[in-house]
Amino acid sequence: MSLWSVRNVPSTLQLSLLSLAISAPVYAAEAEDASQQLAPLQISARSSSQSLAEIAGTVYRIEREDIVKQSAPGRSTADVLGQLVPSLAPSSGTTSNYGMTMRGRAVLVMIDGVPMTGSRDGSRQLNSITPAMIERVEVVSGSSSVYGAGATGGIINIVTRQGDGSALGFSSEVGVRSADHPEHDAMAYNATQTMTFNQGDVSGFAGISYVKQGEIQDAHGNRVGPEIAQTDRQDTRSVDFNGRLSWQLDDNQKLSLGARFYDDKQDSDYGPDYGPGLAALFTPATFEPSLQGVKGLNLSAQPRTKHYGANAQYQHQDVFGGQQLTVEAYTRKEQGRWFPSVSVIPHAALPGRFTYAAMQSNTDIDVWGVRTALQKGFSLAGRDLTLTYGVDYERENDSQSGQSYAIPSFIASNGLNYVPGNQYAMGPDVEISNTGFYLQGDYHLSERLSLQAGIRHQIIKNDVSASTPYTEAITADIVPGYQAQRMAGGNVKHSQNLYNLGLLYQLSDEHQLFANFSQGFSLPDTQRMLRDVGPSFAIDSGNIEPIKVNNYELGWRVIAESGLTAGVTAFYNTSDKVVQFNRDYSVSVADTDERIWGAEGNLQLPLSESWSVGGTLAYTRGEYKDAGGSWRELDAFRVSPLKATLYSDWTFRDDYGVRLQALTVGGTHRAYDDAQHAEVSSSIRATPTAKIQGYTVLDLIGHAPFLGGTASAGIYNLADRDYKTVYSQQAEATYGKLSSLPAQGRTFALSYAIDY
Repeated sequence: MSLWSVRNVPSTLQLSLLSLAISAPVYAAEAEDASQQLAPLQISARSSSQSLAEIAGTVYRIEREDIVKQSAPGRSTADVLGQLVPSLAPSSGTTSNYGMTMRGRAVLVMIDGVPMTGSRDGSRQLNSITPAMIERVEVVSGSSSVYGAGATGGIINIVTRQGDGSALGFSSEVGVRSADHPEHDAMAYNATQTMTFNQGDVSGFAGISYVKQGEIQDAHGNRVGPEIAQTDRQDTRSVDFNGRLSWQLDDNQKLSLGARFYDDKQDSDYGPDYGPGLAALFTPATFEPSLQGVKGLNLSAQPRTKHYGANAQYQHQDVFGGQQLTVEAYTRKEQGRWFPSVSVIPHAALPGRFTYAAMQSNTDIDVWGVRTALQKGFSLAGRDLTLTYGVDYERENDSQSGQSYAIPSFIASNGLNYVPGNQYAMGPDVEISNTGFYLQGDYHLSERLSLQAGIRHQIIKNDVSASTPYTEAITADIVPGYQAQRMAGGNVKHSQNLYNLGLLYQLSDEHQLFANFSQGFSLPDTQRMLRDVGPSFAIDSGNIEPIKVNNYELGWRVIAESGLTAGVTAFYNTSDKVVQFNRDYSVSVADTDERIWGAEGNLQLPLSESWSVGGTLAYTRGEYKDAGGSWRELDAFRVSPLKATLYSDWTFRDDYGVRLQALTVGGTHRAYDDAQHAEVSSSIRATPTAKIQGYTVLDLIGHAPFLGGTASAGIYNLADRDYKTVYSQQAEATYGKLSSLPAQGRTFALSYAIDY
């Protein structure tokens, strides 16, 4: 894997307009000096490129070769990136990437430059594309004013597979994975077919992938129960299609059109083990559930993730007096469905009385947007100056509904039979518009010192419709004569100026120092935040407030002619708001200070021509001020414990290779201990926390030539370690014991791929 510490590239202000291309350094006989060994940073929105030695900030790139090694059948993109990206929290092992933060903040996920993370965050972005469709992944760590709203913790840009320049080419891949205790229901299968073509000025790619995942077994061979809070990947079938056409209109103009479709649907006969008499619901403090799946589930509308979208990009290399223009338009639609959950609904008409309700959440998200960038080079005082400026606009429409199920049938079947009832709106419909104006400069102050600086003006508007809270609607259905109260709609508008400033100093051709300051800005998930409020809640800019993050980083890196690459970055970020997920599942924004700090690093060391070792390390701490003004640790959904990876990679003649890798997560009790003493108020609460136990997982993977293609094999969780992910451990405190599921035990994978 090529892991580089590089800066937040300012060249087009939007990763949606960028396609970063960082390659591992290679030996070249014709190279005259070390600087020529440094691979360039290719940016699709401009014709020029930058050497890695000219970049200031923290960026990582994951090559397809390394993605293929990690992506056994049934393994998700979240599993792959949780292993390979230092600053990203470990994978949850579920359908969701909830809790997979970077530097303790939210991540903006994009696919081919199209933002997948909007105002309404279903946390399934990394489950909206299969690893088989990925060409490379580019990661920017830290808050960024460069890329607009949402990028407060980092950016993950997933680039789908492209044509390889051949006139006509095909690629096929099939694979199978088995649990340590082989059973038909515990198998995973995948099949992928792609086609590329290049006919003069027109080129294209089309690919389709199918994945079938059976049950997931723990280290003891037991089927793991369903994850009822964020949903899981058991008994799912996924179809992923990606296509792209590109036209080189003339020497200066290029047009590219892309389309994608992803559908992941669960069809399972197993429900959670609520215990005798639904003890997990009625006596959760004393009952210890088995955490195994129970056969007999009767649920027609099971969890699902459906996504489709399209984008078009136009580039012109010479407009308006020698400027480079990039315009990108995109649209996407996302539909999500979760597992039903049972909650207590207070009677609005009868204070102190309540009822139980089994509700299933469904979300619909529609987005379209346009991004523009103009770039021009100048000479100032005899040195190069590059200016980039433009306007971005995005419109998003969010809605959420809840399907109710009959409680008598649910109780009589011990939580397995779901008979549909009424459907309710779960929060108001919300329309969000995002507008950004930006200007960015890149200037060489001297031969060794360069400066990148910019400003962005961001405007976010929310138009919230009037609605009937579902608690009111349910009460009206139960209590005769009760008239449900409606919550009035309203408008919310916020604007911010965001700044960034970066300095890079060349210590030598191989060593660089960089310092960077950048601000990020986001508005809390308004639709989700308003899901659980009462009819008296007032929609205005005072109670739905934005979060502005200041990020500071200082780093060093070496990119040596010998093949050694290494980097270390120390970071610190602050905000004056905290998004809190409360014990009643509601979401609120607390007006209190927050600070997060830590360090991340990477190392790749070739010990010989065929043997290399390396690893990554990320250490993060985070605190918020409680109602009494004391600093308290953030929970594990916000700040991941220490995460380290280590690998040894052997590459032999004739394309034989083997890799042994380890992922270690440290344990911590700080947040749990602090929560016992945290002071609370009506707005600043003590979020649920858990004691996190550390764990280490080993994988052994290899590949070899076979019948004109490549055969790959892997053993994941080599030691059959019995453990729970960070997500599962924290989920027990937040969602309850039924979500504290064991991780997958040892699995064996075998796949075969061929190009023709």
